[in-house]
Amino acid sequence: MEALIDRSAFLGLDQRTWFYGGAESPPLRGMAEAAKAYIANRANGPDGRLQNAEVELACKRNIAAMLGGRPEQIAILSNASEAISMIATSGDFRAGDNIVLHDLEFPSGVLPWLRLKESGVEVRVVPSREWNVTADDLLAPVDERTRMVVTSHVSYMSGARIDYRSVYAGLKKTQALLLVDATQSLGVVPIDMNEADFVVASSYKWLLAGHGAGILAVNPERAGRFRPRYVGWRSVEDMFSESRFESFRFMPDARRFEGGYPSYPTLYAMKASTELLLSVGIDNIERHVLALGGELIAEMKRIGFAPMTPLAPDRRAGNLSFVCPDGERLAETLRKRGTYVWGGDGRLRASIHLYNDSNDVATLVRQLSAIAEENAS
Repeated sequence: MEALIDRSAFLGLDQRTWFYGGAESPPLRGMAEAAKAYIANRANGPDGRLQNAEVELACKRNIAAMLGGRPEQIAILSNASEAISMIATSGDFRAGDNIVLHDLEFPSGVLPWLRLKESGVEVRVVPSREWNVTADDLLAPVDERTRMVVTSHVSYMSGARIDYRSVYAGLKKTQALLLVDATQSLGVVPIDMNEADFVVASSYKWLLAGHGAGILAVNPERAGRFRPRYVGWRSVEDMFSESRFESFRFMPDARRFEGGYPSYPTLYAMKASTELLLSVGIDNIERHVLALGGELIAEMKRIGFAPMTPLAPDRRAGNLSFVCPDGERLAETLRKRGTYVWGGDGRLRASIHLYNDSNDVATLVRQLSAIAEENAS
């Protein structure tokens, strides 16, 4: 299979095999041009501020298009961890309430809720089975005191795609809200913010932008009552109102979660990267990564690596994890040979995006086979 994009659009792909997108994407050449545009606009003073606002709105429109929402439902924070913590500190969680999550979650999706245990909130951790969690698994511990269910759309650990839509359908019969972390899926497979209450994601992985932006999408159907505990000048409707020393009114939409200016250099880059992703088409990217992922799974099984990721195409996305007790050491060995994967936690993870092709699969498998032969001799 060929890549969906000319690989020369990225820096370094002519010298490296990049299966590292679940941790860091390769830099688009357009990032440098985006940074130059930001700097040039800064020199325009007040006009530059207007240009920044246009870029920010364009970014939100692109993200909203990917999520099936509207720009005003999108807030830009500094990172996904901040977005999750913002939600964890904004709810009226009380002693006796509980939060449901599972053991395939990344720490940023767990730690803010553990903090609530000091206030008497219970954290219920659903155990995975064969590196997977079903919607029924997540709904089973939900009761009348459950306030939030937290799940990644795609697990950073196993690569399993979680059926968040079925979870949301079940939760709509309760008072519990659903927070979906789309950090490992937004930009590579479709996701619908209307099938969750909150969706968070980061900018520098599958969205192909730089560090410095966290996306928070707020579905107002049930989450409209949420108000942040932190407030800044961008959170309120009129920061210079006559009563500003006595009271304020939050923005009526997701903007209430934005305290101040975002990282505009990041947004300039993300505007360019999301335009690229939308032009290729998320559905096309999904088909590509599933087909190429099938190739990689078959080849990895052939040389003795057992997949942790579900084999069914509708149960996986771009992340493919394989059982590997010495994954960290093996990833370091591959790095020295110009191939980037993630190793650790008893696994080797290869992340496939629109820039990968069958030659990348062949290179990884060839290098792994060579390393195995060297270790055996």
